Order: sequence, then C-alpha cells, then structure tokens
Amino acid sequence: MVPEPGLNPQGPPYFSGGQQPPVYPGGFQPGPNQVFWPAVPAKPSALPVVPREYHEFFRAPRFRWWKPLVAIAMFVGAWFIGSLVMTIGAMAYDVLTGRIAPDDLAAYETTVTPMLFTANNLALALAIPFAGLTAWAVFGQRPKWMSSIFGGFRWRLFWRFAAVAAVVDLVYLGISLLTDDLSELRWNSDSAFLIVAILLTTPFQAAGEEYGVRGFLARSIGSWFGSRRVGLVVATAITSLVFMVLHGADNFWLNLFYIGVGVACSILVWRTGGLEAAVALHVFNNLFSEVTLPFMPLDDLFNRGPEAAGVEALLPLTFTFLVMAGMLWVARRQRVASISAPGAQPLPVL
Repeated sequence: MVPEPGLNPQGPPYFSGGQQPPVYPGGFQPGPNQVFWPAVPAKPSALPVVPREYHEFFRAPRFRWWKPLVAIAMFVGAWFIGSLVMTIGAMAYDVLTGRIAPDDLAAYETTVTPMLFTANNLALALAIPFAGLTAWAVFGQRPKWMSSIFGGFRWRLFWRFAAVAAVVDLVYLGISLLTDDLSELRWNSDSAFLIVAILLTTPFQAAGEEYGVRGFLARSIGSWFGSRRVGLVVATAITSLVFMVLHGADNFWLNLFYIGVGVACSILVWRTGGLEAAVALHVFNNLFSEVTLPFMPLDDLFNRGPEAAGVEALLPLTFTFLVMAGMLWVARRQRVASISAPGAQPLPVL
C-alpha cells in the first residue's frame, strides 16, 4: 500500500534488539539500569494533518471508506424524521383551526398554507444541526468545522458576500417588478404572518440547504476520493443533481436553473473554504424571490410543472453567476484561504 499523508500511521520506528537506539535531545542517553517504555501512540486526529480543501475535509487520519456511507444514512434518516414531525405538526394545526378539512387531508388534496410553508422552512433548517452533529458522531469533527475549514462561521466575511448578493439581487428584483404583472397582488389575512415567517425562517431554510447539500453531502462524497480534483468534480456533479431533485421540478428550464445554482454554490464553497458565500447567495436569492409572496394565493407556490417556466428562467441564473463572480472577486481581494490542515502538529524545537 502506498502511504498517503494523514491516512497512514506516522512516527519514528520502535527500536529493540540489536538495533541502533534513538538519539535523545541535548545528547542525553539513558543509563544501563534505566528502562524506557515505548510511548502509547496517540489517537489519530479527526482533523486533516495535511492541507485539505473543503470538499475533502473528512479525509483525516480517522477516515475510513465506510464512514461516508454510514454518515449519509444517519443524516438522511434524522432529517426525514425531523421533517415528518414538522409537517405533521403543521397539518394538525391547520386541521384544528379549520384551515384544512380532515377529508381533504385523508384524500391528499391539501393546499399550501402559511403554516405548511413555515414548517417546510423549519424542516430544511434542521439540516444545519443534523449536519454538524452527524459529522461529529461519525468523523469526530465538531460541528463548528462544518461551517468552514477554519473552525467556525466567518461572519465578517459573510457580510461582505451578503453585500454583493444584495446589490445584484436588488437589480434583478427591480427588473422583475417592472416586467411582471402585479395587478393580482393584494393585502390579505395571511400577509402579516407570511412577512414575519419569511424574514425569520427563510434565511435558516436557505442555510440549511447549503449545510446539508454543499456542506455535509459534498464532504462525504469528496472525501471518498484520493484525488482532490476527482473528488471535487464528482461531489459537485452529484450534489447539484440532488439539489435539482429535491426541488421536484418537472420542467427543463427550472431543472437547468437548479443545477446551475448548485454548481455556482459548489464553486464558491471550494474557492472560499467555507459555506459563508454559498449561504449568502442562497439567502438573498430566496428572500428577494419571496417579496411578493405575502400578497398572493399560495396555491401555486410549489408549481414546478412543465408549463411553470420557460427560457426566461435563464435570466435569474445569469444573475446568480454574476453574484458568484462578485463574491469570488471579494474572496481574492480578501485573500481568503481555501485550504488548511488544522490537525497538523508543529515540529518540536530541540
């Protein structure tokens, strides 16, 4: 087996028999009656001991080929149960308040309600803690390492990326308001609730998708490969397809849009060494796209059928890539590092 730094045992050999004894610092040599037991090897590091990029960060001395499989199964199972609890709770509330008729619920003919919209956001937000806790349980890396390769969410960097996203998305919002038909928008009994729900839960929903897909899933896949480039390409391709499937669109242009967003966010995570840029892109994209939501019926909120969109879906995708380009420019200006080895030990000073 060819040794790979960070995955194979490292350290000085153990000397016995007639082998040459080790040389101790400062010229010290043990006397004839002194016995030195060999040191007990330390537990392998859960963090990379050689420089790693974000998508391969699980590839540390404790990594084993089967761990990504166990981790993905654990994460999906926990998230599914959490989402089910959120959805059932929202449906129960709507039934008790008369928003949904029990007969419609039994016949699977329910429509989207403000409470179901909020529950969907909160269910996706559960991916944030579940991703960090699963990584801790399986790979031994504390949840803070899921945010970036530097062990935490870099808030100052996030706000710089957020400024880029806000400016570009504001331009797109202005174009949309000028070209769309707004005559059907009305203040209604759900408007106030939806405004509060969007502001409080949509940022966590968007961040949850990034922690789950571009964070945990991409790392689990990327760390499986010894080649850094192969891991990046495979992780980007699979997570972009998963992101598309999760949105459940039966529309070519919408699916192209979701794949494009997935690729853009993956590039940002790769080049910035963390999720901050992807989270900023996703949060502001969703917030600006939901500006008119409180003033319209929710019946067609998740309508992603064959007639839901056409080639015009390429316009928001174009602005998504403009946001990505602006964020990469900021990252270069700030000299953001995209590689680290937090598990490496400094060389001893003799």
